[in-house]
Amino acid sequence: MYTQSNFPLLHRFLHWGLALSMLVMLLTVLLRLGWMEKNHMAALMTQGLANIDVLITDKQAVSIAKVIRGVMFKWHIYFGYAVSVLVFARFVYMAKFGLHYPSPLSRQSTTKQKFQAWVYWVFYAGVALSVITGLLIKFGPEAIEHQAETIHKLALWYFIPFISLHVAGIFIAESTDEKGIVSKMIGG
Repeated sequence: MYTQSNFPLLHRFLHWGLALSMLVMLLTVLLRLGWMEKNHMAALMTQGLANIDVLITDKQAVSIAKVIRGVMFKWHIYFGYAVSVLVFARFVYMAKFGLHYPSPLSRQSTTKQKFQAWVYWVFYAGVALSVITGLLIKFGPEAIEHQAETIHKLALWYFIPFISLHVAGIFIAESTDEKGIVSKMIGG
């Protein structure tokens, strides 16, 4: 087991690779739900084109919007593949080198350590569920595509509370007895 004073290069690479990949994926989802939502984009296009005396139907505008955001959403898929590889590598890494935190089932673990461990376990379960359902959407049988997509969309929402807890934990650690944890995760 590694302590928080020892983050090897591979550990840090997997951590930051997952963090970056998942943040890009989250950004694509938030863009798709907000600013690049197809009906919102269609309304903007229809209005903008009408200002220069070009008229298109709502259906045509939605069709164009889908093409535009489809290009952006390919990044979600590409980074999804990256998360698949990185999370698999992370599981192999943890199996080989152990956890970097005490087990939540250990009697020697403090309440704080148990909470941290459970947060990580729920996080990795959510990541695994997101990866599995994402791969099922892309490569699985068409008969389960709708169910996989529904679970995939719901499974992603574990990430926002995790980010909040993770950042709050970092601030707490930096202001208590674990100063320097950020620099250790960056520089080893």
